[in-house]
This record gives sequence, C-alpha cells and structure tokens, in this order.
Amino acid sequence: MNGHVTTTVRYLAPSWRDVDKVPIIAGWADLAAHTVAHTVDVHDAHATDCDVETTGFQRVPHRTAVTDFRDPAAVTRTYFPEVAALVGELTGADHAIVTHHFIRWGHPADFDAGYAGFLHGDKPLTDPVGYSWDRVDELDLRLDPADDWEFAWYNTWQPVDHPATRNPLALIDARTVAAADYHPYSYDGGATPNLETVPLHNPAHRFHYFPDLTPDELIVFKQLETRPARTPTCLHSAIDTPAPPDTPLRRSIEVRWMCAFRR
Repeated sequence: MNGHVTTTVRYLAPSWRDVDKVPIIAGWADLAAHTVAHTVDVHDAHATDCDVETTGFQRVPHRTAVTDFRDPAAVTRTYFPEVAALVGELTGADHAIVTHHFIRWGHPADFDAGYAGFLHGDKPLTDPVGYSWDRVDELDLRLDPADDWEFAWYNTWQPVDHPATRNPLALIDARTVAAADYHPYSYDGGATPNLETVPLHNPAHRFHYFPDLTPDELIVFKQLETRPARTPTCLHSAIDTPAPPDTPLRRSIEVRWMCAFRR
C-alpha cells in the first residue's frame, strides 16, 4: 500500500464563510470562481478503522455478476438488487431504494459526466427530515408516516473494468468536520435550485482513500441522516495521484440509496 499521497483538493472559497447566499457550481467557470485549492495529505484508509456510521465511509467486498456496465438492463436487473441487499445488510435498513446512478467512463473534461473535482456532499443538510419525506412522495414509496420512519442516504462507489489507480475517491473522516464547515451550494442554479453541500477549509480535516480499489470492492459512504447522533454526511472528491503514464483513467459506477428504518 502507498501509505499516503500529497495532492490538492478544492474547497469553497473563504469569502463564502458566514454568507447566507448560495453559490452556484455548475461548470468550470463556477468552480474557478467559487472554490480554492488546498494541498492535503490523503492517508491509506486500509490502515484506519473505517465505518460508515463513524468515519462516514467503509470498504466492502463485492463481486458483481454484471460483465458489461454499458448494458443498462444488466445494471437495473442485476447490479441494483445485488447492492440493495448489501446496503440493507450493512445498515440494517428495512428498505434500500435506488434513486439514481452514474457510470463514469473516464472523460474528466466533462463537468457533468466526469469526475467531481471539488469537495462536496450530495445532499442538502438543512432539513433532512423534510427532504426525505419529499422524496418518499416523489418516488411513490407508500410509507405510512404513522409507522414513524427514519431515513439515511448513502452512496455506493465501485470501480469498473480495472482498479481505480488514477482519479480515486478521497473522503474526509466525518469526525474531523465541524458543523460550521458545511455550506449549501446549487449545482444547477434553477428557479428551485437543487441544493447539495460544499465545505469550507478546516485544517483539522483528515483525508483517506483506498489505493488501487479493485472492481471486486466498493465504498459505501453517508450522504444524509435523520437519526440523531449519527454521522451527517461524508464529504468527498476525486483526486489526482501518482501513476505510471499508461495507467487507464478510472471507470466507476456510483449509486444513490435512500434507506428507510422503522423506529
């Protein structure tokens, strides 16, 4: 294992600290205008006791039966049920529901389909209960509020075709993030903006990654939580790491999960 690497990550610019406005980060110009690069050490997560409910992320072995991720039917028919079972067992959820997914094929210049080049969380943290019940209605899940449901949102992230040696995912240990570090941002800037979370810099943040994560492994990481005293989210970003020139760009599948728990 590589131990650690020194690389750069992009944080929300300090001018946004204590500002109620929401920045829009929907393209390269927005990224340059609203974020700043910081040099950080990223540690080998294999040497850390990682758990999705404490650090906010966890490596899990998973050998999929899917042989061609370019086949949408195979992803829907085979991959989703495989990982739903894994997420349900890991979290103890009564329901683990796919909301959407991305497959990234190694086109880093594409802002939407490439690798996310700044630290972020994929959900808004301001009203997790309201957000979750709104999505229950949108997805027509028919969960009875009388059953007193709680929710947590997770991502799963798995390399496709070859190990994720280049452009791996760096994750911040959630225990090192303060509430004041989180700030909302919009990734589309519409009349009803889709809000996510972007952090302000804090030197206390501790970064981890899984060097050379293989296609037989995946990372589960937290995105939103309604249960008290739980990790609220796991901030993450693609990073550049040293690799031989002929190392292929990372390919990966990321799936978003809404998990429902009966109290």
